[in-house]
Amino acid sequence: MRITDLNSLNVFLNLMQTHSTQRTAKKLGRSQSYISKVLAQLREELDDPLFTRSAEGLSPTSYALSIQPKLQNAIEQISHSLEPEEFSSKNVDRITIHILEPLLIRFGSPIISKIREETDAIIEIRNWTKISESMILDEEVDLGFHILSDKPQTLFQKKLYEGSGLIMGNKEGEFAKYIASGVNDYENRFQRALPDLEPTIFVDNSMLLSQLLDRVQTMRYIAYREDADIPDLGIDTAIILKASKRKSPKSIWISNLVEKCVLEELRLNPDL
Repeated sequence: MRITDLNSLNVFLNLMQTHSTQRTAKKLGRSQSYISKVLAQLREELDDPLFTRSAEGLSPTSYALSIQPKLQNAIEQISHSLEPEEFSSKNVDRITIHILEPLLIRFGSPIISKIREETDAIIEIRNWTKISESMILDEEVDLGFHILSDKPQTLFQKKLYEGSGLIMGNKEGEFAKYIASGVNDYENRFQRALPDLEPTIFVDNSMLLSQLLDRVQTMRYIAYREDADIPDLGIDTAIILKASKRKSPKSIWISNLVEKCVLEELRLNPDL
């Protein structure tokens, strides 16, 4: 058995992630018939069905599960060996970053400005969503800016700064809780400062919450401040990268740039 087409192996690895020829075709920008043809060729060359159909889509065989990590590692090593020794941000085509919404509003514009100083690449900065972690692992997103938390070892996290909680708005108004996905969905940290309050309004949009502050109160996440209502909030911000790519020239460049930009913004505007 001999496989000479690395593109076929890439199709296999994407099928392992999507469990669908249709979704793999869309992701790779190819036709579904092409994906099916490649899968048929792989089945013949490897002498294994690789996937069986189920209610959830394509389910990998035990053989497919056994070869996936080895193929993934081999292709990553090949990609790394083909990267130029000297990295230049001028040669970057696209930069994609996912940021938790409050952080996006605070740091999004300075980050874009800092990137634009060094490259003409297409910049895509979006809100962090429930699929952002998987998109980082699939290398559709270069970097995430979110909250430091328990994550799989396939993701690398670098802490940037500690956070505090600041009660703001109309102190006589009802309490509005801002929901940040993956951060405080099931926790009421504000009750350490306001133990008798229960939220009666829930929002997940920072701009809307800002418009309500003349009649509601809320807790805002800020960089650590000793005089804050809750100095040690127990929430830290972090840069998130795919662990196997964190030492690639592009990852090092973009993570250093974002870190420098965030810390500089905090130094210039510590009260925001």
